[in-house]
Amino acid sequence: MAEHEQARRAGAPAYPLAEAIPPALLDAEADRLDALASRPWLSRLPVYLKLGGPGFMGAALTLGAGTLTAAMLSGAQFGYRTLWIVWIAIGSGLFMMAAIARITTRGQFRLIEKQHERHGLVIARVLTAFVGLVVVAVAFNFGQVALGTHLIESLGNQLGVSLPQSLNWPAYVLLTSWIALSYGRGGRRGTVLVETFMKATLALILFCFLACLLVVGVDWGAALRGLFVPWLPAGKVGIDLFIASSAAAVGVMDWVFFHYAGLAKGWGPRHEGLARVDIFAGLALPFLLIYFLIVGVFAATLHRAGGDLPQTATELSAALIPLLGEQFAVLAFLAGFLAVPITTTVGMSIACAVGMHEAFGWKPDVHSPRWKACILLPQLALLGAFLPNPIALIIVIAAVLSLTNNIVGWSFYLLFNDREVLGPDRSRSYLWNIGILVQVTLLNAVAIMWVLNRLGLWGD
Repeated sequence: MAEHEQARRAGAPAYPLAEAIPPALLDAEADRLDALASRPWLSRLPVYLKLGGPGFMGAALTLGAGTLTAAMLSGAQFGYRTLWIVWIAIGSGLFMMAAIARITTRGQFRLIEKQHERHGLVIARVLTAFVGLVVVAVAFNFGQVALGTHLIESLGNQLGVSLPQSLNWPAYVLLTSWIALSYGRGGRRGTVLVETFMKATLALILFCFLACLLVVGVDWGAALRGLFVPWLPAGKVGIDLFIASSAAAVGVMDWVFFHYAGLAKGWGPRHEGLARVDIFAGLALPFLLIYFLIVGVFAATLHRAGGDLPQTATELSAALIPLLGEQFAVLAFLAGFLAVPITTTVGMSIACAVGMHEAFGWKPDVHSPRWKACILLPQLALLGAFLPNPIALIIVIAAVLSLTNNIVGWSFYLLFNDREVLGPDRSRSYLWNIGILVQVTLLNAVAIMWVLNRLGLWGD
């Protein structure tokens, strides 16, 4: 702890991406936060939203094709009745995210390096960095690219322009790559550019889905019951729904990415309050609102219409379009929906670069060919357009991620409580520790259930 604090005061950041930030700028920012501390919370919020960023980046990672598909299926099949799961999906994750905020701002060490020191190479470099970030970014980007290029085609059709997936994929790759490659360039300027893009895009998603919901209407009575009265369908369907919705929220990538994004901004002990607000206002609140809006739109359309339902995001979106009626609502839905995979691909690309450099112990340099190559690695997902659906591979990845979530979660829990690592800033709260353990257990349990279910060993 003493070494890290001395390095910070000497102007040596814990993460190389923050090296170009003038110490005077960080001190002025911290002084501004200190001055705000005595003001009412609502008057502080606009400043926190402006200075925050890693939380919004985390929301982009979390709100991907998998989360949207789970929300769409939930609304289309069961209306509002399963909305309550969202509290479990995001609520339990806030305990670990708050712990990561403490480690980032008070510890100011590179998390994976500290893991390596305390818990060994396999847990740190392999499970956390390579599996938790790199493998997840590459594997899960297949779904983002497939959904994004489909939505570009659908949006073009609505506007009378032919943009088939076979031709529009370069536009998707160029846009997401350019934004991701901007991260960290020019000191804080490039980081702020990407964070601003994420904030604006999340606002666009909220606006577009809200516009759709206003068109189709809301059954507020049913929505309130769904939010606060637990219910699940019987048998395998209920298990599938609970697993998909619960596992769609916060995991290893979110924990680690928030930490390194905070280090890249030069956050120190005086930024801890900002970091916690960023987690709530940037990550949790957008997730809750967007999840509710998507469920609401599909509850008021496909669920109300009845009949057989498609099972993929692309098929669900295609089935919804005729039911929205107004052209404005259709365009709003497609634009908001398209923003989701774009932001997720950007976030995963940056997380992949961070993971690769931490896995191999490389010093990150945003101007180097190596960093750029790592940023572009998830774009291998374009090969998914030419490969069969890899069900067996997905099952294997899910099993590995189950193990990763559990082991990495325990590792972070131990670091958070380690006197030699955090000293007086370690956790002293039983409630905080219990909350972290609940999330680690939940993530592991739902992943194992999912794998067993797909293998026909769980559920009828």
